[in-house]
Amino acid sequence: MSSKCPRCGNPIASLPDADGVVVCATCNARLRPQPGAGTAPAPSQIEVLVSEVRSVRRMQGEILQFQAQILALLKSQQAGAQATPMASASVATAPPSADEGAGDEPTTPETPVLPRVRQRRKTVLIVDDDAETLKAAVAALEEAQIPLRTASNGNAALEALAQDKPDVLVLELGIGEPLQGKDFINHVKATMEWIDIPVVLYTRIFVQSQQEARLVHGADEVVIKGPGSPEALLNRVIYLFQRH
Repeated sequence: MSSKCPRCGNPIASLPDADGVVVCATCNARLRPQPGAGTAPAPSQIEVLVSEVRSVRRMQGEILQFQAQILALLKSQQAGAQATPMASASVATAPPSADEGAGDEPTTPETPVLPRVRQRRKTVLIVDDDAETLKAAVAALEEAQIPLRTASNGNAALEALAQDKPDVLVLELGIGEPLQGKDFINHVKATMEWIDIPVVLYTRIFVQSQQEARLVHGADEVVIKGPGSPEALLNRVIYLFQRH
């Protein structure tokens, strides 16, 4: 195999391992070779990979919930341990006289501060070469206080992905050179670190159905640009946040 790494752009000259994965010697990106020209990846294999990734994400969510429950339990136990000695002392000890209490300042027990469990806010990367529709999409997501970044072409989007992996990728399928929309999706799905990122086609190109978006273009959802499309895009993004 001899090609360029979609992450760092350096040539790759190596053979796939037993799992069909090639490792870039420059940036250590794990790449899966794309099918030959004129062929499409088998939908069943894509669905199996997506299903496995979703299972891992569900397990991660359950682990975070368990951690939060454990911290809450520890906090309640510590609060109970502090309250018990104070109650015993109030029963066994007589109140001090006026002379004994003169000049003494009241003291309060120090309460340990437990760290708060704060989950990272989910982010969106929008790739669109149409300034007007990009502006409308950004306005809709920012109004919902969703952190986002933008890119106007495929190369800039790959750099943004390498810097910080988003939770949802919004793509105009009709972006032009140097990296067109379909080629950009192929790069994303061929990189092991990015294969689990859900993709929403927010596009001026007509896509007949969600099934066509998944099987033909490799995306998860599709929103055709038009009246009300920024609000529809926001709904799709929130839906994918909840699923993943």
